Amino acid sequence: MIVKKILESLPENNQFERIWILAKTDFKIRYYGTFLGLVWALINPLFRLSVYYIVFSLVIEHNIPNYGLHIFSGLVIWMFFLEGTKKGLNMIKSKRYLLENVDFNKLDIYISAVLSSLMGLLFNIFVYLIASSFSGIFPNWNLLFLPLMILNVCILVLAISIILSVIHIFIRDVSQIWDMLLLALFWLNPIFFARTSRVFDKFPALLYANPVAGIIINTRNVLLYGKPPDWGVLLFDYAYALALLGIGLIVFKKLFHKAAEKF
Repeated sequence: MIVKKILESLPENNQFERIWILAKTDFKIRYYGTFLGLVWALINPLFRLSVYYIVFSLVIEHNIPNYGLHIFSGLVIWMFFLEGTKKGLNMIKSKRYLLENVDFNKLDIYISAVLSSLMGLLFNIFVYLIASSFSGIFPNWNLLFLPLMILNVCILVLAISIILSVIHIFIRDVSQIWDMLLLALFWLNPIFFARTSRVFDKFPALLYANPVAGIIINTRNVLLYGKPPDWGVLLFDYAYALALLGIGLIVFKKLFHKAAEKF
């Protein structure tokens, strides 16, 4: 394959270029052969926003101002988390041709996958900023805090991807279990409701047990409300993500080669 040949031609110490090539190729492949190409990266988030906004505006009563932007600011993080972890779960299978034939740091494929999903996230944020400007909501200096939340969710997705991909080879039921957990998390995250909703009032521990909720809340603070992040929640979410990444690296070191051989 072309990617394999390019990677083999790179110097062994050229890790950053290798990761970038993997990420860029993975992102382009999604839209390869389509008539509109990368334009779909803009159409998809707008279509999803429209569907969710219409459905939930008609079905669910709410008193949340700028409800469309409220939903969108939650969805951009959720879609990144969903896509990144689902892709990561099948990493060993989908990248088997590289793992077997190219000599490089195997963690690079996970980092490149997160980077590829990050490109989609940045497209979605760009669309959000355009939509918010039409609604009269313009970013202020607090937008400079947004990279903190983006880095946070990237670390979280990287950690979960490593853990799931290795365990998945030994326990194939993990993919079904993760699908059910994602469905539960979708409704437990403050995508369609606010932090002050009855969900968090009745079960405040959910804000900390759920690794994505705090990131969504802080992203919304910065994008929609023009406020700085909740630093206590942000520090907890970073500690959560880094702890999972530490566990993931241990699992990777101990089990990755056995998992690759087993597959």
